[in-house]
Amino acid sequence: MEQPIRHDSKIVIEEVTDPEEIVRHRIGMEHFKRNLDWIQAHWNDVLPHGWGKYLAVAGQETFLADTPQEARAWAEQKHPEDQGAWIHYLKPAKGPRIYENRRRMAAL
Repeated sequence: MEQPIRHDSKIVIEEVTDPEEIVRHRIGMEHFKRNLDWIQAHWNDVLPHGWGKYLAVAGQETFLADTPQEARAWAEQKHPEDQGAWIHYLKPAKGPRIYENRRRMAAL
């Protein structure tokens, strides 16, 4: 059964002018970009054994967890200075599976 569309949610757009908040945001984005660039260069260290887990990247270090809460807790504990931790679920790939048939056909 199709869910009805809700029209009661609101979007609020605010202009941020506080210099401290702007600096905090820029630092967080720099940390996030650094972590994202780092993991892009190190995917082979994480895959394929990370499929089905949550990947945390903070301080240019990785951690695989069973839950997003566990991944976030690791990032906050291990790298409290990193304001741009990246948490991502590594969804196992789905698709056709090809199995090799090693039986030889008997001669007729």
